[in-house]
Amino acid sequence: MIELFDKPVGFFLLIMTIILVTPLLSERVRLPGIIGIIIGGMLIGPHGLRLIEDGVRIQFLSTIGLVYLMFSAGLEVDINQFMRVRARALVFGIITFIFPQLMGMGFGYILGLDWLGMILLGSAFASHTLIAFPILTKLGVTRNEAVAVTTGATVLTDIGAFIVLAVVLGAKSGGGISVIYFIELLIMLAIFTSAIIFGLPRLGKLVFQKLSGRALESQFVIVVLFIAAFTAELIGVHEVVGAFLAGLAVNSMLPR
Repeated sequence: MIELFDKPVGFFLLIMTIILVTPLLSERVRLPGIIGIIIGGMLIGPHGLRLIEDGVRIQFLSTIGLVYLMFSAGLEVDINQFMRVRARALVFGIITFIFPQLMGMGFGYILGLDWLGMILLGSAFASHTLIAFPILTKLGVTRNEAVAVTTGATVLTDIGAFIVLAVVLGAKSGGGISVIYFIELLIMLAIFTSAIIFGLPRLGKLVFQKLSGRALESQFVIVVLFIAAFTAELIGVHEVVGAFLAGLAVNSMLPR
């Protein structure tokens, strides 16, 4: 029976069944649908009933899901409000990155890790997630100012954690920790962010004038999303950064 789910059709059937059924069951007991999907994934995964094993397909689906989640977060944020609170989001992001980073490094010191290990463990403590964002969307509070600040700060902490990870990997491989690397990464990140936030809405408006039909418009948005995610990977940061920026850009080019 388990071998049937290793085949493409059985695998896809099982995944789609979990996506369809578990949110309905979760909402029956007054829990958000995303909780049901998470529990369902745990049950069928390699640490549960082992109906599916961890592999390339699961990693693919998890990456796509994470990219879509961050894109949705950017899409739901009120871009005008986000720009108004950007200074507070920056301060909050710095605070919520530095303190967990230092705590993680301290814990690594107690465990007897070397400097690179301490820094890497600290970055794991410092990175946050927007896994609860669908719950906020359902409750209709995504336009709240506090949510906008927290969302922006989360993206900043993730960027910081990914930069730390890239530096640690570079040092481990013998490249060392270089100031030039930081400068180059920050410059590329600034150019990339400017191109997405300011250039993409203009391109989108031109494209939407030429395209006719919701299907083509949706396909254009999907292509833009994965171009942004792929480009983020190319410059050395995680794909979720590009996905969130793409969400902000699409947010500004489409009517509410």
